[in-house]
Amino acid sequence: MLGFWDIRRATGIGVVAGLAALVLWPLYAAYQEPVFWPFVAALALTAFCGLSLLIITFKDMYSRTRGKLMQRIRIFDVVLGLLLAVPSLAQLEALLG
Repeated sequence: MLGFWDIRRATGIGVVAGLAALVLWPLYAAYQEPVFWPFVAALALTAFCGLSLLIITFKDMYSRTRGKLMQRIRIFDVVLGLLLAVPSLAQLEALLG
């Protein structure tokens, strides 16, 4: 469906969006209203990238047989996807829920 969206893009954009959310977090704590929507957008993009990283990784793991080295790389992708998705989704739920 999204042929241009791959693990490399999801990882790169997700890490940058996560870093942006980390920069916006103290600003949101100090100046809540003007920084609210950029903070929410950075969190949402981070969560999207983390979830898409997990989906792409699981799809690849179940559709192809890989060697031991590639399995280790996929484990790293799963851990990174969880690190991007879980905290950002928890913060989004706290802000919007």
